[in-house]
Amino acid sequence: MLKGGFPRGRMILIRGSPGMGKTILCSQFLYQGLSQGEKSLFISLEESKEQLIREMYFVGMDFRQKEKDGLITFIDASPIRHIPGEVKLGDIRVGKRDFALVALAKKIKSIAAEKKPHRIAIDPLTALSIQYPNDSDLRLMVLDLIEALTQTGATCLMTEELNSTSRGIEEYSVHGVLHLRPLRAGSTTVKTIEISKMRECKHDDQPRLYNITDNGIVVHPEQNVLALLGRRDREQP
Repeated sequence: MLKGGFPRGRMILIRGSPGMGKTILCSQFLYQGLSQGEKSLFISLEESKEQLIREMYFVGMDFRQKEKDGLITFIDASPIRHIPGEVKLGDIRVGKRDFALVALAKKIKSIAAEKKPHRIAIDPLTALSIQYPNDSDLRLMVLDLIEALTQTGATCLMTEELNSTSRGIEEYSVHGVLHLRPLRAGSTTVKTIEISKMRECKHDDQPRLYNITDNGIVVHPEQNVLALLGRRDREQP
């Protein structure tokens, strides 16, 4: 679908509702790089490192061994949600949101300078964005974070959980956007992936089917979702 893969050094946003495999897709992208000797950085804003490693092991990815080999580094940023409303830095009091972003950006730059990762995943941005009720503040937060990630030179995947009440990150701020959506097909529900935007890359813009298996996500680019729905409609009595 991507005619070879994500453009190097670019920011890619993965959107989807809960249970669609956003974390698995990010992990699989990093794991594929690890198998080629590329270093990776995983920034978790929701789950602890131990939770993530355990869950990914059951879909065919042994990150614990890769971490021992020095190929992947984890930043567990989930405690950001539990820090006080204000943090004192010397004689200056800094709001929780600003402190969280500054601390996270500084940590990313520090580890990237030391480890020089080729691939980075941050999952999910929603955990950070809900701390910004003002749309303009949210926009600035996203742009600041993207700037910090871009300076690493790595190819970066970010996830965003969408539901009927969530505010989305503007697509102009990233280089590519993937949508993971459930779709009702007759009496069953299927999972679909669609590339709605990808700069510097000719890509398949049709929704395609995918499955979550014991070996991660498997995409079926030869299966056209619209054609599949058409056949099922005609098969109904």
